[in-house]
Order: sequence, then C-alpha cells, then structure tokens
Amino acid sequence: MRFIALIAVFSFVSSARADDKAKSAYGAPVTLTETTPLADALAKPESFTGKEIVVEAIVTKSCKKKGCWMILKNGDSEVRVTFKDYGFFVPKGLTDRRARVQGVVARQTLSIKDARHFLKDEGASKDEIKKITAPVETVSFVASGVTLLPKS
Repeated sequence: MRFIALIAVFSFVSSARADDKAKSAYGAPVTLTETTPLADALAKPESFTGKEIVVEAIVTKSCKKKGCWMILKNGDSEVRVTFKDYGFFVPKGLTDRRARVQGVVARQTLSIKDARHFLKDEGASKDEIKKITAPVETVSFVASGVTLLPKS
C-alpha cells in the first residue's frame, strides 16, 4: 500500500514539473526577434507608438490575486505590464524570472482608483494607498505575449 502511495506522489510531482516546463508561454506567441532595450522604450515611448516591440527583463513583482499584471525591471528601468484585452494572465506571485515580452508601450494616466488598485494588489499598506490623491502619469506596456525564459 505504501508503495502505491509513493508511486502516486512521484507521478503527481513529475507531472507538475512537466506542466511548469511546458507552460512558459502566455498569450500570443512572441514572434519578433529584435529586442528593444527597456530603457529606450521607457525614455521615448512616443517613438514606438503603434508598434509592437519585444523587451527582455526580470519579473520583479506580479499580481498575487490573479496574475493580471507584472513589473519588469532591467537595470534602473522598470515598467508595469498588463495583458492585452485582459485575455491572459501569468502565474500568481511570479518573481525573479527573465521574460521576453511582446507588446506596445505608451504614456498613460492612471486614475486614482486604478493606481490604488495596483498598490493594493502589490500588498501596500492602507497608509501608502491613501497617499494616492491625484491621477498618476506613467509609461505602460500592454503585452500581447509573454515567454518566461528558463532559469539559469
């Protein structure tokens, strides 16, 4: 009986690892091959208006509730990534993974409600959330596809 239970546990763990390896792409396939430096995209988002680009960076935070956004960072450059048409999500609480992300970058004004919502999803304190009293100017990245790169 213990042997059967041991086999069942081993099979479950093996299939979970296979699923993790198999599920590294989200949304549409990342098809562009030329990578745009994240710093360039954030410094002059107007230069990329209406153009899909690919950036590669480390995921430093992601939505812990649904996986409906993530923060990418490369050096001093950091951007919040949301997903086109709310059509896909990444794993909840995803961090410390390198990702190739294809999508569009644009200047955006977050409403007070949305800025507070993002802070709440990040686990910010109520005091920190209350400090948002005006719309927030930011640069956003709306991804059509995400590929998580293998861990080194």
